[in-house]
Amino acid sequence: MSEKEKGKKSKKKTGLGLAIWILMFLIILIVFLVKQEEIKENFDKSGATALIEKKIGKDIFDDKKNESKSPESEKTTVIDLTKNIKKKESQPKKEQTVTEKADNSEKTQLAEKQAAEVEKKLSQIKKEESKTEVALKPVEKKETLAVEKVQETKKEENIPAKSNSEQRQSQIAQEPKVETKSAPAPVVDTNTMKAKICFVALDSDGPVVRKEVTRTVSKDSPLLGALKALLSGPSPNEIKTGCKSYIPPESQLLGVSVKNGVATLNFSEDFQFNPDGPDAANIQLMQIVYTATSFPTVNSVQFLIEGKNIQYLTEGVWIGSPLGRNRF
Repeated sequence: MSEKEKGKKSKKKTGLGLAIWILMFLIILIVFLVKQEEIKENFDKSGATALIEKKIGKDIFDDKKNESKSPESEKTTVIDLTKNIKKKESQPKKEQTVTEKADNSEKTQLAEKQAAEVEKKLSQIKKEESKTEVALKPVEKKETLAVEKVQETKKEENIPAKSNSEQRQSQIAQEPKVETKSAPAPVVDTNTMKAKICFVALDSDGPVVRKEVTRTVSKDSPLLGALKALLSGPSPNEIKTGCKSYIPPESQLLGVSVKNGVATLNFSEDFQFNPDGPDAANIQLMQIVYTATSFPTVNSVQFLIEGKNIQYLTEGVWIGSPLGRNRF
C-alpha cells in the first residue's frame, strides 16, 4: 500500500470518531432536556447541586426563573416586609406598657386599702384597751378602800395588846434568817494512806539521831511508795528542819517482796558503796529498816544487790542475813 492510501484511511477513522462523539453529545443533551426535573431531584438528594453551587455560584436549573426576577422588585419586597414587621413589633409593646401601668396602679391601690384597714383595726384595739384600763382603775380603788376600812375596824376593836416578849418574838420571826455556811469538808482520798519515812538529823551535841516524817503513799503498794519517797530524799521544808539522808543518791530500788514478815529489797549496785564511810553505811541501812518495819507486815529486811545475796557492803558492813530494828 502506498502512503496516500494509508492517509485516507486514517482520515476516515478520525471523521467517524468525531461523528460518534457528536451523536453521543446530542443524545445526552436531549435526555437532559427531557428529564431535567428528575435529574434535578437526584442531584438534590445526592447533594451534588450544593457542591456545584458552591463551586460555580449559580443555580443550574433555575437560571430562567432568576432572570425573570428584577433586582428592583426584590428590593421593594424586602423593604415592605421589614416595615410591616417593625409595625407589628411596636404595637404589642405599647399595649404591654399600658397593661403594666394599669396592673401597677391596681396593686398600689390594693396595698393602700389594706394598709388603711390595718391602721383602723389597730386604732380600734387601742381604744378598747384604754377603755378597759379606765374601767379597772375605779374597781381597784374601791378594793383598796374596802381593805383599809377593814383594817381600821380591826384596830378599833378591843384586841388585847401583845406583851414585850411576844412582840420581840414576832420581830425575830419576821427578821430574815441568815444562813451560816460551814466550810466544805476536806476531800479524803480513799486510795491513799500515811506512811512514816525515816531520815536523820545532827543533834546539837554531835551524834546523829533518827527523824521520822509523814508522807502520803498509795494503798495499792504502800511499802514501795514509802521506800521511793525515802530514796528521793527530804523535801526543801524538811531540809530546813534539819532532815538529812545518808543513802547514796544514785541508788535505785529494783524490786520489793514480803514473805513471813521479811521484806526482800533488791537495790542497784550504787547502794553497795557509801562515800562517807562505814558509819554512814550503817545509817543508810538503819533508814531503810526503820522505814520498812513501820508497816505491821514487816519485821526485818533482807538486802540484795543486783538480785544477789552479798554478805557485806564495800565498807565491810554485814547484810548477809535479814536485819531488824534491834540491829541498830
